[in-house]
Amino acid sequence: MKNRVLFVKPPDRFLENEFVYQQLGPHYLQSFLAQYGIYADLLVLYESDAARKNKKVGTFASPSLDDLNTLHIKYDGSCIEGAFDKVVFEQYDIVGLSVMSPQAADAYLLSSLLNKFYSHITTVIGGSHPRYYLSAVASLAEAMAFDFIVPNDGWWPMYQVSVGEVKKGSKKSQILNHSFRKLADLPAPTRPKALMEKYSFNIAGVNAYHTITALGCPFSCHFCESGREKLRKFSIDMIDHDLFVIAATQTELGHKEKAVMFFDDVGLMNPKQVEQLALLVAKHKFTTWRAFSHAYLIVKYQDGILDPFKESGGKRIGLGIETGSQNSLNLINKQNGKQQNVNEHYEAIRIANEHGIAVDAFTMIYPWEDEDDLKATTELIKFVAANEVKGVDELGRTLKNHVDSTIMTPFQGTAFFDMINLGELPFVKIKKNMDPGLLYYKGNNGSSGWPYTETRLSKERYEEEQNYRNSFRPQYR
Repeated sequence: MKNRVLFVKPPDRFLENEFVYQQLGPHYLQSFLAQYGIYADLLVLYESDAARKNKKVGTFASPSLDDLNTLHIKYDGSCIEGAFDKVVFEQYDIVGLSVMSPQAADAYLLSSLLNKFYSHITTVIGGSHPRYYLSAVASLAEAMAFDFIVPNDGWWPMYQVSVGEVKKGSKKSQILNHSFRKLADLPAPTRPKALMEKYSFNIAGVNAYHTITALGCPFSCHFCESGREKLRKFSIDMIDHDLFVIAATQTELGHKEKAVMFFDDVGLMNPKQVEQLALLVAKHKFTTWRAFSHAYLIVKYQDGILDPFKESGGKRIGLGIETGSQNSLNLINKQNGKQQNVNEHYEAIRIANEHGIAVDAFTMIYPWEDEDDLKATTELIKFVAANEVKGVDELGRTLKNHVDSTIMTPFQGTAFFDMINLGELPFVKIKKNMDPGLLYYKGNNGSSGWPYTETRLSKERYEEEQNYRNSFRPQYR
């Protein structure tokens, strides 16, 4: 008899809306196992309306699984939605969780529950949290610990657990370490209709879903974990099939127009790559699309990147301009050790806007910054917000640039985490044994986590500037 497998997505309590971007990890694993005749189900956990209301009025106690609702989606597409009930786990032999650090507290609660009531279940934790906080996950108390920890690629370890090649023993926290050198032969993620219809995000006035073209990143930004990971691209055939499924799902859901967002930093890297993606976007008849790039690439390639993007319906690009402070930009290492100038950020905005393309600009506040640094970035944000975009969206509205301001969180695994702990960044100290719930960039009401015990300016001053910057956001995008 085959093992019955359930993949769980923990709740995103820190987000204003938990149904904006699909967490793709479980869906990649689900489609991979299906190739071998292993048809895993999905359980999506999300915070109940009552719990969210209690948080707003200040009556919310510590998180509990009882605060959650569940969306239980069988591989055949059938779906049951309701309040959390542990009984849902009784029918499964293996439960795998894909966990980001802000989700860790709920993942630990769930592991504790499964260990207590369903000892027959093999538990597996994967995702970015065990990758970068491996020692913390591996040292969990026995009652909370997982049977297997997968700090890197989950495809092959989940297959091994599912077919019984590896089995849990008396010792918890066994580490299954595996990475594919290439991602060429992997299937596209699943896109179950019952889940997709809950997601709400739009690009230039059009309903949108997202995908990625690669894992890792070719850049080495000190604030990002991916800055230390080798770039591995998915195959064009896989991306093609994923776009086919996304488009078909949108049609099935009655979306007359459809959009897609490529959510990785390598969406708009060079003319050849953009032309390739533009052809796929046009092939599957997407109305518009959005992708990310770097300011210096926009300045370098200009028409070579922006023309095929726009001609295939592109309306908005994301740019991590990060800062208007030259001092902070130098510390970030945005361009793999090469000097980058803040003036390129201004120039990239002008170039994109002249092409009729709006920019979603992402910036951060850094814990070493003084008033001059803050002022420089705020001036850049004002420029972004005010600069005219020579184009309209699919609703006929004038396109507007959008700005985001967050406070940098030094996740373990980043260069900045190491630099802070080594005392290489003056005025900055971070909490030891940090609560994973503090590790996020953008949460409820635009807030950011606060993992610091010492910063150059006060938390209140940084948050004041963050709120001021975010006040420049347009009413629509």
